[in-house]
Amino acid sequence: MTKNLNTTIDKIALSEFAIHYYQLSDNEKQWCHDEMMNNPKWLDPFWKHPDYKSEAQIIIENKLQTEYDK
Repeated sequence: MTKNLNTTIDKIALSEFAIHYYQLSDNEKQWCHDEMMNNPKWLDPFWKHPDYKSEAQIIIENKLQTEYDK
């Protein structure tokens, strides 16, 4: 079952165990849950900050700016 890919819990699993969340044992899954709830790194990740822009957003903005500058 791979429904948790690209979620915060999956990012924790990849960061800590180098495998996806669904591949973890029950104990490792519990560890990930505890980590997600108690570690400020995961409570306030960079991609949730108001000024964060994804790579796709940056590319689109740069392309639009280039078109505008022509």
